Amino acid sequence: MKIDVVELQICTKYSIEISSENFDGYIYGAKTAAEIFSSELGSSNVERIGVLFLDNTYRVINYSNIAIGSVKDVKMPIAELFKLALLSNASRIFIAHNHPSGVLEITEPDIELTKKIGSIAKLFDMELMDSIIVSFNGEAVSIREHLKELV
Repeated sequence: MKIDVVELQICTKYSIEISSENFDGYIYGAKTAAEIFSSELGSSNVERIGVLFLDNTYRVINYSNIAIGSVKDVKMPIAELFKLALLSNASRIFIAHNHPSGVLEITEPDIELTKKIGSIAKLFDMELMDSIIVSFNGEAVSIREHLKELV
């Protein structure tokens, strides 16, 4: 009888070029993260979720588009988020989703999901830096700023 030996790994699908005066490879706050998310998610005509994975020095390790939804919603694959975070050896994460309508209203489900992800991150000794909503016009809103403190 044979048993397969397996391993998990991350592979690079493609690279994105970040041309921002505020970005030097490190992200300390929502403003710089929002610029990256806006360039990746903002112009999409359906809701999408992206994640930035950071090390303990706030250096970006990698980025992933982890979900694509419809024009009015997207489901957060929490297990996928944390699989990627663990494989990336991330200490910190930023998450974001876009609103194709351009309306940057923070909803109760946005708040609840942010709190849930923040709590799960703590279990893995990670920090959810922020959850951001972006739109096609480059605008963004920070859920952390809205809540003042994530759980």
